[in-house]
Amino acid sequence: MPYTENDHVAYRDGRPGTRRGRIEEVRDEGPHAVYRIRNDATDEIQVVTEDQIVSGPGGDG
Repeated sequence: MPYTENDHVAYRDGRPGTRRGRIEEVRDEGPHAVYRIRNDATDEIQVVTEDQIVSGPGGDG
């Protein structure tokens, strides 16, 4: 599923548990997309691939 800027998503970053954040930038749209996400809880920026996103807008994570 293609995600766009400002979508709120749940994602995994290698640490235990699921994180939530808002997509700030989409790079290399398509099957190898990379997303720059601002974490809702910590305000940190993380870069994740589409495979790391576990639910998109309106999803329950």
